[in-house]
Amino acid sequence: MNKILSIEKIDRFGRVIESGRDDGRDYGIEDSVREMEGAAHAEPSLRNLPEGRRGRGSVRVRVTPEEGEPFTISGRRADRLGLRAGEDLAPEVYQEILQELRASCMQRCGTLLGSRDYPERRLRTKLEDAGYPASVIEECMEKLRQARYLDDRRYAQTYVRSHLSDRSRLRIRRDLSERGIPDEYIEEAFAEIEEETDPDQVQLDQIRRLLKKRGYNPGEADYAMRQKTMAFLHRKGYETDLIRRAMEDAESGY
Repeated sequence: MNKILSIEKIDRFGRVIESGRDDGRDYGIEDSVREMEGAAHAEPSLRNLPEGRRGRGSVRVRVTPEEGEPFTISGRRADRLGLRAGEDLAPEVYQEILQELRASCMQRCGTLLGSRDYPERRLRTKLEDAGYPASVIEECMEKLRQARYLDDRRYAQTYVRSHLSDRSRLRIRRDLSERGIPDEYIEEAFAEIEEETDPDQVQLDQIRRLLKKRGYNPGEADYAMRQKTMAFLHRKGYETDLIRRAMEDAESGY
């Protein structure tokens, strides 16, 4: 049989609050909560919790079986299934839990993707933070890829189109890389947009707007002010030659 090694009560950030251990005791999630009773800040035991405070998300537990992956479920669900550290996890119960987690994971993905696009890495991180097993996450991700609900190439194209007018190309590349978008998708997205517009002109217009917003006056700016302004634009991710062109345009009254 598949023994339960531990049951840990966790907060919404996945941090362990209390842990049920395989130490020879008959130890379940209610015991974990009960041990805290008596302290000024303690929570009442799960069954005695008032109905208004027993709602969704009030207590979550991470269960680690001897075989298979750790999983996170509600404390009430764990209690109803009779899960206790040191005891066996019946195969049919484990499969029932995994099936519930698959459905829950897909529902969570639908909620997230219903409001906006997500790159694959960020969606995966959110699901991992929610405590879904890796195999459940990968199964859901594959279904979403096949249905085109999850598409990093499309995400890159949309992001470039949305931000080309207000961010430097370097900043856009950095943003997409941090989101886990492959370099080839980023370059494809830029190549596609460059067929429709002049990217250098777009960047020059952005720099001119920033100079105006900063109140940069080339007639009054000394060497120190010019260097400070250039450094500011460099930090924004603009290339040196474009910065110089924009500043020269300002000096000529463009």
